[in-house]
Amino acid sequence: MAKRWRDRLVRKNLTYNFRMLYFARITINSATQLMGLFLPIFLYQFLDFSLSLVVIYYLIIDLLYLGLVVYGCRGIMNRWGIKKSLQLSILFGAIYYGLFFFINHYLLAGDFTAVGSKIWWLVPTIFLSLLFRLTHWIPFHTSLATLTDRSIRASQLSFLEATILALGAVMPLVAGLALEYLGYSWLFLLAIIIYLLSWLPFSRLPQVEEKFSWSYGETWHRLFSKKNKDSFLAYAGSGAESVVGSVVWPIFIWQLLSGNYWQVGAISSIIIIVTIVLQIMVGYFLDRLPNRRRWLRYGTWLYSLGWILKALINNALQVFLFSTYHNLSRVFAKTPFDALNYDIAADHGHYVDEYTVIREMAIAIGKAIMSILILLVIPLMPLRWVFIVAALASLLMSLLNTEEIYND
Repeated sequence: MAKRWRDRLVRKNLTYNFRMLYFARITINSATQLMGLFLPIFLYQFLDFSLSLVVIYYLIIDLLYLGLVVYGCRGIMNRWGIKKSLQLSILFGAIYYGLFFFINHYLLAGDFTAVGSKIWWLVPTIFLSLLFRLTHWIPFHTSLATLTDRSIRASQLSFLEATILALGAVMPLVAGLALEYLGYSWLFLLAIIIYLLSWLPFSRLPQVEEKFSWSYGETWHRLFSKKNKDSFLAYAGSGAESVVGSVVWPIFIWQLLSGNYWQVGAISSIIIIVTIVLQIMVGYFLDRLPNRRRWLRYGTWLYSLGWILKALINNALQVFLFSTYHNLSRVFAKTPFDALNYDIAADHGHYVDEYTVIREMAIAIGKAIMSILILLVIPLMPLRWVFIVAALASLLMSLLNTEEIYND
């Protein structure tokens, strides 16, 4: 009887903690969904329509994050704790969008003349983005792995993803309308306000007692450990295809739709709406399956096909049809991938934050490699060929192996 009461209390606390993480994540995601589709487009316009410079901007951030993430954990997370690190990240995220607000203000005032002078204005945003990543992602993923229940984790993550999708259905539409009638300044201000609201749920989280214990050299050694190569490739593949989805795809459809913000936002919103119910159903289904890896393999093949279809797009109708399929297939790939990822992290016990750092470094390497490939492809062939490379990268996610352990 006492054991049953204790187990119920533990699950109740885990559920409460997940709710706090859930509200914090969807609040932050509201801001990123608001800007996520249009920030690469803003940079593309700001940098005189140079896709190469936009890719280099994100490449620099990824390389700095890769080189400094271990120092970030040892110097920030270990010193301030996970909870304070998450709260600090909110401040950095808000200032990041604040800088873009002022950049846009001066852009409208005509104070920029050459690309060279514009690039210097972006340097502070690179460091703010880096500080946000260093203080946010490792603490957040560590908290999510530690404060959730494995037996219902896929359902919880699926519900979180479905909510993010719902926001993704609304926010691009809101952003598209705002850009058509108000401009970027109002969009950046709204993103700042939403970001600051996420402070409250993070403040309600318990302190997770995790300390990053590996040295810089040991972390790199374990990252490239031969026995962990499959999981390394899976995370690198995930990072690689995410660059194409978050940077190249928005610019591609903006060009295809002749720079119409409203159409870009509206089509993106409609595409996402049709996937929400399926997302919740898949999570519920996966919690009742013994072998999530099998569904991950099926899902990655379906998801990879979506990138190939996107390479064939020539009009708005095809954007809608092929993107709808791609989002649906994403449910079958990303839901088991994320559930397995947090299962592995939670299984590492004391090493949950070390494992999370390894994962983040592998993702950053994948992003950097893909960015370099994009820079090589742009001068030689049409932009749509990048989607074929993304299709190949997404297949690597099926290699994620729960039997590979990053600690001895």
